[in-house]
Amino acid sequence: MASPTTEIVQIPLKAGLDVNDPDSPAGKILGDTFNTLMQQDGFQRAHKSLRVEDPSILQLYIDWDSIDSHKKFMSQPYYGPCIDHLVTLADGDLTVWHANFAAHAPSASLLAGFAAPATEVVGFYFSASVSDSEKSSFESNLDKFVKVMEEKAKGYRGAIGGWVIEEVEHPEIEGKAKLWQTMARWDSVEAHMAFRETDDFKNNVHLLRPEFIKAVTMHHCRFQTI
Repeated sequence: MASPTTEIVQIPLKAGLDVNDPDSPAGKILGDTFNTLMQQDGFQRAHKSLRVEDPSILQLYIDWDSIDSHKKFMSQPYYGPCIDHLVTLADGDLTVWHANFAAHAPSASLLAGFAAPATEVVGFYFSASVSDSEKSSFESNLDKFVKVMEEKAKGYRGAIGGWVIEEVEHPEIEGKAKLWQTMARWDSVEAHMAFRETDDFKNNVHLLRPEFIKAVTMHHCRFQTI
């Protein structure tokens, strides 16, 4: 079976909203959105989380059979009202991307990035003109770094990653950028941060810092499956 396409949504929330309480006004709006999603052809599953470091940002990861399934939903007459309802939660523009994630280890599940007490979400940004050879070099080095985590990192549970289909924007990059996102699951945020202090991390992190990477972002989530 082909890997699903994951819709990645980031919502900057208005102050004071409690989207984790299903009985709150914001929680009911989010619940209505998920109820609509679940009725769509090609919908597989959805995950939600507030960012640990900045809980004013809500992250949604929605798996579809393919990007065409999501586009079909977007063509429906009820799509506009559904999104307009969701946007009432937002204090700013929503960001919507798509990615085709794959497990970093052949035996790992594609749900590895979500089924954990804590998920490290890392974004590696490249210029839009990044070459295929640079992409291949990065992916190879990333596999080597993941191997180190598998062998040395206490509390590490697995990871998924992939290229975002759309070109994106980053304040440190002029023009459009290409983005690779990795999602690593951990026993806890503390377990991940402890690994960053080890020699195993410090002696290998250069693998993730080639000169053609223009910016890196990192935060943590605690995903709930919808």
